[in-house]
Amino acid sequence: METGMLTKYPGHKIKTRSMKKMFFLLIMALLAGIERGSAQADMKETISVIKKDLVQSKAQMRQYSWIETTKTWIKGELKSTKQNQCYYSVDGKLIKVATGGTDQQKAPGGLKGKIIANKKEDMAEYVAKAMDKISDYLPPDGDKVQKIYESGKVGIQILDPGKKFKLGFPGYLQQGDQLFISMDMGNQKLMALSVNTYIDNPSEKVIFDVTYDTLPDGTQYAASTVLVADAKNLKLVVEESGFRKGSGQ
Repeated sequence: METGMLTKYPGHKIKTRSMKKMFFLLIMALLAGIERGSAQADMKETISVIKKDLVQSKAQMRQYSWIETTKTWIKGELKSTKQNQCYYSVDGKLIKVATGGTDQQKAPGGLKGKIIANKKEDMAEYVAKAMDKISDYLPPDGDKVQKIYESGKVGIQILDPGKKFKLGFPGYLQQGDQLFISMDMGNQKLMALSVNTYIDNPSEKVIFDVTYDTLPDGTQYAASTVLVADAKNLKLVVEESGFRKGSGQ
């Protein structure tokens, strides 16, 4: 054997590959740990901003009156359009006063008309429950959001690293539901909400999506809400507009 020559043993290549693999796994584990830590920090900051925005906007909304327009579709056909003037009373209760609307449903006479009228009444009751359900989630309660976060059940989806996040809050209002809140942390504003829930039957899912907008003074509000109940062939679209200071009375 020549002096200075490196002797290669049979297991040399295998050992080298094994060490490279271990090093790679170590790096990946380290990066995963850093990513988890970053996500947790992002979540904590996002929760703080969500709670602050919800509290501030809820208080500021009491200065305004506005128009709520609700459109009801059944089996893809527009059945009614209704409008309410909305404002908060001195004791903080949301008041809605009907200001008009249209109803495209015309029932025939006789037995058939009675059957249709009964179905219409049942649907009207369900629509009322659906509107109440939307009210149960809007606006979300900052303390409930904080409590679910502290339980460790909140999930986070990064929409735009360091800027936009979507957080999921399971069991927000009732067992089996989930509230999702999307935040723009760059502007520290709520972007949207989405809710998976049910009204009467847990097997009949109801989904609604909410798009937020901002008034000149920074007050955020649910500009548009779209609720879909496939089991009832129902879609509701609720739009808020015409904001002005005062109750309008």
